[in-house]
Amino acid sequence: MTVRLRRRSPWEALDLGRVLLRHWSGRVYRAWFATYWPVGVVILLVMWPWPEYAMLVLWWLKPLFDRVLLFVFSRSVFGDECRMRDLLRALPRLLRGPGVVSGLTLRRGSLARSLLLPVWQLEQQTGARARARFRLLSRRCRAQAVWLTFFCANMSTILLVSIVIVLLVLVPGNGQDLSPWQWFGGERSTAGYFAGNLMFMLAETVVEPLYVASGFSLYLNRRSELEAWDIELAFRRLAERQSPTAITTSLLVVFLALAVPPAAPVHAEEVPQPPSMARQTIDAVLADPVFGQVKNDLRWRWRWQPSSSPVDNLDDHQSNWIMGILRILEILAEWLRSLLWIFSGFALAAAIFLVLRHRQAGLRVRTAPMAPEFLFGLDLRPTSLPADVAAAAHAALDQGDSVEALSLLYRGALVALMHQRQIDFASGDTENDCLRRIAGRVPEALDRRFNAIVETWRMAAYGRLSIPVERIEELLAGWDVLFGKPASRP
Repeated sequence: MTVRLRRRSPWEALDLGRVLLRHWSGRVYRAWFATYWPVGVVILLVMWPWPEYAMLVLWWLKPLFDRVLLFVFSRSVFGDECRMRDLLRALPRLLRGPGVVSGLTLRRGSLARSLLLPVWQLEQQTGARARARFRLLSRRCRAQAVWLTFFCANMSTILLVSIVIVLLVLVPGNGQDLSPWQWFGGERSTAGYFAGNLMFMLAETVVEPLYVASGFSLYLNRRSELEAWDIELAFRRLAERQSPTAITTSLLVVFLALAVPPAAPVHAEEVPQPPSMARQTIDAVLADPVFGQVKNDLRWRWRWQPSSSPVDNLDDHQSNWIMGILRILEILAEWLRSLLWIFSGFALAAAIFLVLRHRQAGLRVRTAPMAPEFLFGLDLRPTSLPADVAAAAHAALDQGDSVEALSLLYRGALVALMHQRQIDFASGDTENDCLRRIAGRVPEALDRRFNAIVETWRMAAYGRLSIPVERIEELLAGWDVLFGKPASRP
């Protein structure tokens, strides 16, 4: 075998299917495109008068094409290249094999279909033996097979919707025609249905080989677990490594056997065993009063209660008919149980998600937002300010540039409030927003001074008014006491 068998968990076995598909993707997709796409296009052309049912037919016939994929995977596992002519030669046998009719009728909706297919195709099991074999194989991995079907079905749907949305976006036209809801739920032309069916085939081309590969790897892992294939192969590898030593030991044993003279032949005395010895032993055990007893049991029953089961009084035809109905009910019950497990899984996943989200919301530590670098056009990066804001403002006043002096005071006040008073200004804040944010969070003197700076800046920047030097000197008074020493620039 080209696959190294070892004990794997069912989830790890499903992941092995992805590795198998990636390793043999060339031959797998050659077989898929040689069978599924030609037949699919023929079905679309035949169903041209009824395009809305073509997708249903393609979906219903998927188990037939799964047999082609499983044929390629099973041959590849044992080192066969599986050429195209071998596949075409085996195709009639695959379509007439066990489980074809059941896979398209009663078992079409089976959620563990990927695990059931190898029982039919590779082991050639039918009837009760197939059902017993399937129950044995699915005893510890049925849940994983069901989740594989659920995952691949959802992935195929997501891919189909994604392809439709991408193509609708690329189609030129107005925005009204770009609605995927109108595509799936509204009226479409025959050509639109044909395009949608081709998109469905493209989505199945991506998902279906992965589905068959994962189901086959799950089947291999379960058979290896039941029949100890991995132990057998390990012993074979050990025998191959020990073959030189075994040959030497065998030669030594032969040499010693030839060197020792043979003993005289002695015939053992034969004790005749009567053919009925086992029967006599059983009768003797049952005759012992300790083991064998005959007991008459008296029980009361109602007069209207029959002495035997109604089924026992029926002939074979009626009995088979009733057993068939019971089998159908059993299958329906199995489907309902699988749906219940799926809904329970959804409910559990939703509950875990809600608990984790609320827990994270309760334990989440609020992080301080990043200080904005610009507010209403002013550069508030600490590196853009001089080392001493008050001294730089005095220098600007001496040069007669009162607007520059006000700009330095305004920017310096905002930077001091952000980095020293931890005021969280946002990038889109206006002057009024800044005033509201500091209200009640800073000392009253600092609040009044900042309000004065903002009002003076508005008159100079927006009102184009000339600000007296004395007014700016009042704003500079006690700057270091109110706004602190400026932080050193990096």
